[in-house]
Amino acid sequence: MNADPPDSRFQTTLWSVVLRAGGVESATKHAALDQLCRFYWKPLWVYCIRKGFKAENAEDLTQSFFVHLLAKDALRLADPARGRFRAFLLTSFKNFISDEGDRSRTQRRGGGVAHFSFEMDFRNVAMPVHSSEATPELAYDRQWALDLVERATARLRSEHEASGKGAWFDRILGSSAGTGYAALAVELSSTEEAVKSFAKRARRRFREILECEIADTVGSPEEAAEEMAYLVELLRG
Repeated sequence: MNADPPDSRFQTTLWSVVLRAGGVESATKHAALDQLCRFYWKPLWVYCIRKGFKAENAEDLTQSFFVHLLAKDALRLADPARGRFRAFLLTSFKNFISDEGDRSRTQRRGGGVAHFSFEMDFRNVAMPVHSSEATPELAYDRQWALDLVERATARLRSEHEASGKGAWFDRILGSSAGTGYAALAVELSSTEEAVKSFAKRARRRFREILECEIADTVGSPEEAAEEMAYLVELLRG
């Protein structure tokens, strides 16, 4: 019996592009890695805060780590069989923090690293509000979950704006949501059934976007399913 074909989503993800590239320099690889770094700098910063670092020290450590990661091409040593980028990155960050020698030699603020193409804007980052009982690792995971939901929500809203339904999104699912479907139908000059149908489709699409975001940082459908379940658990906690 032939084995099931691999899920194509897991052959072209950001993580798989970085892993396949290994030590080979390429614009595609750097673009994928830069995007992954954008997704994870805030959870790593939160991890530092929960570890007891002052905000400014946490900023320096986080920035320096990504410079190190990109400059040294540390991902060439990653094992694709271990799957999740989230777990790999936190382990690498812990090692980086504990290695005083490497830290003292790391260039700050991206100097001399041509493909370190983004700045981390710490000015608008709120201090983490997680429970004081949360471990640094759990704080990291929760921030990952919050950021993922924020990205998915922004993407969903952008899709509805492009289709002329931005006002519907805001009133039915956005920050101003809360009014009953019947009242919303009157406000939007539509029917209650149309409003309910819109909400159902939007929520289904939101889950699809979450699944795509997660798929970008794991190595298999099984890991994606586990990450989705864990995401739900984190958001309930």
